Amino acid sequence: MQGLKPEQPARGNEEAIIISFREGSKEAFRVVYDQMVRPLTYFVENIIHSQTDAEDIVANAFYKLFHSRSGMKSIDHIKRWLYVIVRNEAIDYLRLKTRQRESHHDLAYLDTGVEEHIETERVRTILLQDIHKEIEKLPRQRRTILRLYFFDQKNTSEIAEIMQLSPQTVLNHKTKALDALRRSGLKIKWLMEGVPGFCIAITLAFYLLK
Repeated sequence: MQGLKPEQPARGNEEAIIISFREGSKEAFRVVYDQMVRPLTYFVENIIHSQTDAEDIVANAFYKLFHSRSGMKSIDHIKRWLYVIVRNEAIDYLRLKTRQRESHHDLAYLDTGVEEHIETERVRTILLQDIHKEIEKLPRQRRTILRLYFFDQKNTSEIAEIMQLSPQTVLNHKTKALDALRRSGLKIKWLMEGVPGFCIAITLAFYLLK
C-alpha cells in the first residue's frame, strides 16, 4: 500500500498503536489488519455466501480505513467502523445480486430478514474471537482439540484420527475444555457490554452446547 509512512513502534499498548495508526504507520496498520481480517471475512461470507467476494469487500474496507485513519479514536472505534462498512457493502452486494437474478425470494429476504441476520452474524463473529482468546489459555492438547472442533468443524472421530488418540480421550479433553470456556465469563462480559441476551443465547448455544 503506497503512501504509508516508515514503520514506527506500534506493537504495545492500545494508545501507542492508535497514535501510530493515525500517523500512517505500516506496522500499526498491520496490527489492526491481522486482528480483524479473518473475523470480518467470516462475517461477510456468512451473509453473502461467497468467499472470494467477501475477501474483496473486506479488502476494500481496509482501503477505506487507511484513507480515514486520521479520524479513528481507538481500536474499538476502528472495529465498529469496519463492521459498518462491510455490513453496508454486503447489503449492496445482495441487492445487486437480487436485481441481476430478479429473485422474489431474495427481495423478500432483504426487506424482512437481513437486519436480524446481519446482527446475529456480527455477534457470533465477535464472540468467536473471544472464544479464540479463551482457547489460547488452555493446555496444548485441549487447545488443539478445540481449534479442530470450532474452526475446522471436525467431529470427535475425525479429531481422534488426526491426533492419533482414542475417541474417548478426545471426548474427555473436549468436555473439560468446553467446561473451561463456560466458566470463562464470556456471557457475563457480553451482557455487561449491552449485547441483547437472545443474540448471546443463540451464539453460545451454537458454539458451546452443540
